[in-house]
Amino acid sequence: MIHANSNHSRTAAGERQARVKRRPRTRFAVTLAALASAFTLGGIHHNAHAVLVTLDTTSLNGTSARLDFALLDGDSLVAGDPGDGNNTVTISSIVTNGTLGGVDCSVGCTGGPPFTISDLGGLGQFLQDLTLGTTVSFDLSFTSHFSGNGAPDRLSLLLLDPGTNLTLVDTSLDFSSDPVPVQDALLIVDHAPGAQIQFATVSSPLLPIAVPEPGAGMLFSLALALIGGQRIRRAHPCVSHRTEAAAQTRLSTSTSTHTHPGE
Repeated sequence: MIHANSNHSRTAAGERQARVKRRPRTRFAVTLAALASAFTLGGIHHNAHAVLVTLDTTSLNGTSARLDFALLDGDSLVAGDPGDGNNTVTISSIVTNGTLGGVDCSVGCTGGPPFTISDLGGLGQFLQDLTLGTTVSFDLSFTSHFSGNGAPDRLSLLLLDPGTNLTLVDTSLDFSSDPVPVQDALLIVDHAPGAQIQFATVSSPLLPIAVPEPGAGMLFSLALALIGGQRIRRAHPCVSHRTEAAAQTRLSTSTSTHTHPGE
């Protein structure tokens, strides 16, 4: 009669149980890694090259103003040159609780709306006149090409007096000695791979600029989905302690009931 090796069976069963116990931990680690990656990606929203910008213009409520979007060439290249470094900027969905006025899309500018400016001719410019309320918002998207020669192309946004074309706001973005100079800008973009929007951190009068985190809701939903999936997987049937104990009891009973020859 062949005798069952109960010790070996118990060892094998124990190994199976250990593997089952390890699976949730492995899945949990994968979940944490996925969440970390998602929120890391959420931190690089400017590199997506599309953003909603909101200006708080409460301090200038009722003032006649002009939004001056200007894209200046920095690498002195034209279309077709090796390493073409020309760029475009698209301005769309301009909204205010003030009153929008006329637009000027005549210099390196096409469309309307949306309006796209290009530095192909050295300067692309879009002007939007308005009477300010307490808020102005718009969508801004842009390319990020740089030939490596000279300086990157530069986008700037200024808020001007439409009668004099002088700035209505003094800001910390004041680079008059740069290869592509700018003064009192509300924001600038230096177009190169990985380009980010730079906002004025100081302005007089105060003109706060808000940029929402794009995809924050999506990341939160992803987190919930991953955690929910983790819980569902844990709820799947697996080998429990009771099942393991019952199997070992049956094995032990079966072994003890075998009769040896001569008994």
